[in-house]
Amino acid sequence: TKPENAFTNQINYGNINIGANRIIKLTSSDIHAIQKAHDILEKNYNNPPNISTLSKMVFLNEQKLKAGFSKHYHMSIGEYTNHIKMNIAANLLSTTDLSIEEISQKVGYNYSANFSKMFKKTYGKTPLKFRKTK
Repeated sequence: TKPENAFTNQINYGNINIGANRIIKLTSSDIHAIQKAHDILEKNYNNPPNISTLSKMVFLNEQKLKAGFSKHYHMSIGEYTNHIKMNIAANLLSTTDLSIEEISQKVGYNYSANFSKMFKKTYGKTPLKFRKTK
């Protein structure tokens, strides 16, 4: 048998069904572009590019980017961005004395009420209650 490495599985990533008789085939360069998009989102979590801009940045059409990202990371691009923001916010709440307002700004929310709502949806408690339990 030939030796396998982590990248072998990604090259043969396969097909994604996107509807009745519609299939997207991912190539190794598509996988590379999807990983690059992931890295861009991670670095720019507080002001992520929209899908259109992101697809241009990684030279991959929007449909393939969205479908491939979801298949590869098991969440949508928007869900991933929120996941990063909430993890960073939870860390800041646990390790700093920054106000809720300051933390919401740091993770890219213009309104702390929207941040608090998303945080509660993610962790089951408000940022303030989360901080008090840490």
